Amino acid sequence: MVERNHDDDALSEILKAASDPTRRSILTDLVQEGPTRVTDLAAYYSMSLNAVSKHIKVLEAAGLVHRRTSGRVHWISANLEPIGRIDRWFSQLRSIWEMRLERLDAVLSEDKAMEDLKLVVRKRIGAPPEKVFDAWLDPQLLARFMVPCEGGRVAVAKTDAKVGGRFSIVMDTGEKQIPHAGTYRAIEPHSRLVFTWESPFSSADSTVTLSLAPAGEGGTDLELTQVRFADEASRDGHIAGWTYILDTLEAVMEAEAAGLPDGEAHEQAARAVRQA
Repeated sequence: MVERNHDDDALSEILKAASDPTRRSILTDLVQEGPTRVTDLAAYYSMSLNAVSKHIKVLEAAGLVHRRTSGRVHWISANLEPIGRIDRWFSQLRSIWEMRLERLDAVLSEDKAMEDLKLVVRKRIGAPPEKVFDAWLDPQLLARFMVPCEGGRVAVAKTDAKVGGRFSIVMDTGEKQIPHAGTYRAIEPHSRLVFTWESPFSSADSTVTLSLAPAGEGGTDLELTQVRFADEASRDGHIAGWTYILDTLEAVMEAEAAGLPDGEAHEQAARAVRQA
């Protein structure tokens, strides 16, 4: 429970008194005219003397006006010292707001820096765009080429190949298993595939775009672009990873074209990558 102090109570009284437009008008008149008799002040308003007196009493309770009596005459004058409490309160609010804006600027600058960091890996693959494209959506083929490193393997590969659908890949390095996942943002057979990339080493909202174009005699020029990295070291690590994956994809496509059994195809792909 937050404890209230005298300053909080006084500020509340001041704000309450100043919240009424008639009382604000009375205070403005007193600042402009100086000390004024209650009867003269009441003449400015289309309300009874008693109603004006009630407004003055509220201002008086908040310390915003002083009353001086001379015989039966009551003189009212403005006292703006309590307004300083409002100034100090707004000053605190401004300081907090400015600090939050500075933090927001820092976050936006960091976010912009992350957006500016991207990688592009290109590979010519000796298979038509249709086969290369479909390989990225086929969980069995994904399990054969989405390997993290030499000696690694894919323990789990699942896909829901539709825009908004999810995929899941668990890479096994031999020492640990690394989960990867994402959401398909765009599927344009057989030229463009966009998906988010979620892993322990990637930044939030990191996105991968695959662009495919026919090349040579039945080949494919594949360009892989990924955006948003925490720093250059993270980006460079992903470059190495994607390069290895695309080399493996090329070897898998060659093994597929040769009609090799899965086991033999896997071994040939591994040899081809080692020699790359």
